[in-house]
Amino acid sequence: MYTLEEKICILFGEKGVTSSKFFQIWDSFDGAEDLLSNFGRNGEAEKLLGNIYPAIAAGLKKAEYDSLAEKLSAQNVIAVTWFSPDYPETLRDIEDKPYALFCQGDVGLLASDCLAVIGTRKASYYGRRVTKDFTAILCDYFTIVSGLAYGVDTIAHETTLEEHGKTIAVLGGGLLNIYPAANSGLAERIVQNGGLLVSEYGLNATPLAYHFPYRNRIVSGLSRGVLVCQAPLKSGTNSTVDLALEQGKDIFVVPGEIYDAGYKGSNHLIKSIQSACVTSPRDIIDFYGYDRAESVSQGYQMSIEEQAVVNALSEGQLTFDELVMRTGISPAELNFLLANLELRSIIAKLAGNTYRLYGGI
Repeated sequence: MYTLEEKICILFGEKGVTSSKFFQIWDSFDGAEDLLSNFGRNGEAEKLLGNIYPAIAAGLKKAEYDSLAEKLSAQNVIAVTWFSPDYPETLRDIEDKPYALFCQGDVGLLASDCLAVIGTRKASYYGRRVTKDFTAILCDYFTIVSGLAYGVDTIAHETTLEEHGKTIAVLGGGLLNIYPAANSGLAERIVQNGGLLVSEYGLNATPLAYHFPYRNRIVSGLSRGVLVCQAPLKSGTNSTVDLALEQGKDIFVVPGEIYDAGYKGSNHLIKSIQSACVTSPRDIIDFYGYDRAESVSQGYQMSIEEQAVVNALSEGQLTFDELVMRTGISPAELNFLLANLELRSIIAKLAGNTYRLYGGI
């Protein structure tokens, strides 16, 4: 199932060798066979690996990678390595690219059109609503990538599943050591619903504190752009944005209350990054030039009441009061329906409390 090159990556990954050290070691040999034959005589490898050098040398000598490959298979895990045809092109050119990704779920999502949705673990009511509302629309167009943490990450994954979209969770620990443990059920549902879990760490690796900012390069690296839903001034979210900027990714930020410390990071990003501010999912959809009509027909089923509103507006723009008369829907319910349809960019609100279909839908 795996080539020798891939098996070597699996062994190094399970032993916790960092990407930078792996590629330095790999470049000091003339291919997999040379590494296998001469690893025990390579002083540079011994110097780089320190106290884990003996374990890796023994593992190579005993072909431990074969039993590791069997272990992966038993856990329905696929290793996508630097040498694999499934290795995502989006990661090939990033700084400190991972050499092994341990994956559980639909590996094909690594090649899909991805958008990262990130933010604070301590999301406010507004931050939670922004995350849910934006993700509910954007998952019609993108595979939603996040980090399975509390707060914004959890809401992004859960909302995508609720909307029958696809999501990738990039972990800071092993696939068999989900962190936070409270999200183990969410991780299972991601896989069961056609999503993907990804980790560069061995199956049982402990989720150490420094793993999380390090894994963020993969979150941004897999994605075309990064959406910041809420971030305080000092936040791991901002480090992800820095990585994304270095990788040449697009940054989108939802503004927040100027007096709320929970949004100081978000608002600072808006001031620092030209054209970063977004106030609707449509801003991102339009940025990438997607066709809204196609997504509505394929990804969103309107209720009978919503369809009645759309049918009424198909004849031309109408005021709120005219819509009440045409549809027979109560003003309170109509307000809710209009807000939802506007959020999904199916209708547009004009001056004078008047509405029309968006883009002829």
